[in-house]
Parts: sequence; C-alpha cells; structure tokens
Amino acid sequence: MATNVALNLFGQLAPALAAAIAMPFLVRGLGAERLGVLSLAWVAVGAFTLLDFGLGRSLTLEVSTRVAVGELAAIPVVVQGTLMLLAIVGLAGAGVLALSGPWLIETLAVPGALVPEVRLAVLGVCVAAPFMTVSAGLRGVLEAFGRFDLSNIVRVPLGVLTYVGPALALPFTHSVAVSVGVLAVVRILGAAALFLLVRAHAGGGDRWQVEWRHLRTVVSTGMWMNVASMAGAVLAYVDRFILGAMLSLSAVAFYSTPQELVGKLTVVPVALSGVLFPALSSARARASDEVAGLFSRGLTYTFALLVPAVAIAAALAPEWIDLWLGSEFARESAHAVQWLLLSVLLQSLAITPLNLLQAVGHAQVTAWLQVIQLPLFVAAMWYAVSVAGITGAAFVWAARMLLDLTLSLTMSHRFAPAVAQSIRPWTLVVPLTVAWFITLAALTSLPARGALLAFGLAAFAAFLPRLIGAEDLHYLRGLATRRFRGQPRI
Repeated sequence: MATNVALNLFGQLAPALAAAIAMPFLVRGLGAERLGVLSLAWVAVGAFTLLDFGLGRSLTLEVSTRVAVGELAAIPVVVQGTLMLLAIVGLAGAGVLALSGPWLIETLAVPGALVPEVRLAVLGVCVAAPFMTVSAGLRGVLEAFGRFDLSNIVRVPLGVLTYVGPALALPFTHSVAVSVGVLAVVRILGAAALFLLVRAHAGGGDRWQVEWRHLRTVVSTGMWMNVASMAGAVLAYVDRFILGAMLSLSAVAFYSTPQELVGKLTVVPVALSGVLFPALSSARARASDEVAGLFSRGLTYTFALLVPAVAIAAALAPEWIDLWLGSEFARESAHAVQWLLLSVLLQSLAITPLNLLQAVGHAQVTAWLQVIQLPLFVAAMWYAVSVAGITGAAFVWAARMLLDLTLSLTMSHRFAPAVAQSIRPWTLVVPLTVAWFITLAALTSLPARGALLAFGLAAFAAFLPRLIGAEDLHYLRGLATRRFRGQPRI
C-alpha cells in the first residue's frame, strides 16, 4: 500500500514539474494571447476528466467489491456498460462545447487573426472529450484491481505530455490549434493505452454487452458521489466570489494566491485516498476486520505526513510569504494563511471517513453532509468577511472543515461501528491541534511563534507512536534497520 501511495503521489507531482519546465518555452513561443487559449484548453481537459457524474469512482467501488467476493464473471459487463455511459456523457459535453464555440469566441474577445486557430482548438477539445470521460472509468478499473503501477504508467507520461507536448511542437509552428491538437492526441492515446490494460485485467469478449440491471448500483452510487463532488466544488470556490463582491479584487488576490499554494498539500491525502478507497471497499465486501485497520491508517498517516509541514508553514507564515510574495502580501495574508493551513489539515483528515462511508455503501450520506453545509458556509462567510475581511474568510473555512470532519467521523461511527475504537484517539488529537492553531494566531513575535512550534513538534513526536500502533512501529523499525544495514526488504 505504501508503494501504491508513492506511485499515486509521483503521478500527481510529475505533471506539476513538467508544467514548471515547459511554461517558459510556451510563454516565449506562443505569446500571451495564444497561451491564454491553451490555458483554457487545459481547463476544459480537466473539466471533462471530472465530468463523469461520479461514474468513475462508483465503478471503482463496484469492481473492487466484485473482485473481493470472487464475482469476476460479472465484471466485464459492468465495466462495458459504464464505459458506454461515460462515452455518451463525453459526446454530450463535446456537443455542448461545439455549439457554444461561437459564443465563447465572441465572449472572450478573440482577435480576428486568431479566430481560425481558436475554432480548430475548440474542435480539438471536442474530439478528445469522450476519450477523457472514458479514461476516468478505465483508470478506476485498474485501481479497483490494485494496479496503481499500470495506472500511473499511463498517468505520468500523459500528465507530462499535457505540458511538454505543446512545447515540443513550437520548433515547427506557433499555432495554438496545433498545440491543442497535440494535447488532444495525447489524451486519445492515453485512453487507448488504458483500454488495453483494462481489457487485459477485466476480460470480456469481442462483443460489448450492456445489461442495465448490472448498472443500477453504479449509476445510483455515482449520482450521490456526483452530488457530493458538485457541492464540494461550490464550497471550494464560493468564498472567492464573496470576497470579490464584498471587498475587492485585490482582497481576492491576497486570499487566493497563498490558498492555491497551501492547497497543494492535499496531494498527500489524495494519493493515500486513491489507494485506501478500493482497499476499504474490498475489505467491506469480504466482511473483513481490516476495515478498522485501514481506516485508522488513513487518518494516522495523513496526520503524520502533513502536521510537520503545516505547523512549520503556519508558525513562519509572515516570513515565507514575505520572501515569496513581498511585504504587502505578508502583512495582508499571514493570519489568513494560518487558518487556511489548519483547514487543509482538517480537510485532509476528513477524506478518510468520506472514503469509508462511500466504500460501505452510504455515498448519499457524504452528499447530504456537503449539501447541508453549503447554506451555513455561505451565510457564515458573508458575515465573517464583513467583520474581519480575508482573515474572517479563512477562519470560516477552518471552522467548516472542523464541522465536516466531526460530522464525517460521527457518521462513520454510526454506519461502520467497527471503526469506533479507531475514532476514539481523534476526539483528543483534533481538539488539541485546533487549540495549538488558536494559540498561534494570537502570537505576533517570531520568538514566541518559534517556541510554540518547538513545543508542538515535540508533542507531535511524543504522541505519534501511540497513533501508529505497535504493529506498524515494529514494521517501520525493521524496515529502517534493514535499509541502514543495506539488507534487502522482505
């Protein structure tokens, strides 16, 4: 599992590194206007990848369950039917984009000389759209079989070529249509590679079979997962619109710029979540007592991996923001960043109980939790911004994530009683962590913040072994000893 988490993490970080390398070449080669069009194409690619109405994640749940109980013969029918639905969704999205192309060109005020290139670029995204929605399902099938190595064999070059591919075309042409065309070809080839890998694992005859009775669970579960993700997306971005409406665009910049950076810390729990979700589903299908152990490890290792980075970044927020963005950002954003870092930690911890609830067949609970929070969050955000500006907005974010984590753990206790023992330590750990951040927010001098940081890290180091547990500690110590002595891992 640790290897799979590392593979997932590498699969997410590699495209970011590729983007950092390719961007200077794209800026010089395409210019601002063409790069703007390519940036919108990247957004569209991401949107179509996520526009699966929860079917990709639901398919992962269904396939992992059937693998666990040995119902391998039913898997090809479920996979084929779901992929058919995903293709239909992609074609529908492509049709909407094609019809709205002229309106988009007019709305974006595309210069006349660029209009032919932009039209071809929109066409390229439309052609690739169904392949992108299908890819979400194909990747989910591989993860259900535990083949994160194969999934990332495709994901890494696909993510890298998303940015490097258009840059490689620059010596031959500076047309943004060609850049988007390269992007589309890369996505189509990626979908083809995933299809071949899935076919090798899931099987299936030459004829496609679609039996809707097998898809009932996939569609209904996917619907609730989609509701949860849509509500989560609104919750993730509504704060910026409220800040823009009530304060100014500069306030949005002071808030969102560091938020984008600290939000990248969620790649750790997301990588862990991708591995834990099918494992929890499989353990639940076998009625295994591994569910509690997996749940506990998800919380523990998320906490262990994030706390040092989050604590250091929060304690030294004014200093690193000043170095990165300047003194004005440090003055305006430092306190907000401290609350945003707490919210990232709490949000990351909440991913594990969310995975559990969906894995044990209660995706509707996660959807309702998000929907219920939405009006409360908007009302609290509106009031807090009027009182305390961007610091108030960040405080409300942290408060919402504390509520979300509390509700998720409570629902996990109710619908999966086996994890009750695993939840108990967190009733102490979470309040103490929140208290540490509240104390930090009241301190202004660097020596005081440094002393609190040292105390917090010492307490973390002392308490962490109790969270990890004797079994994992024994394994980790043995692994470290073998590595130190140069012995091979068993």
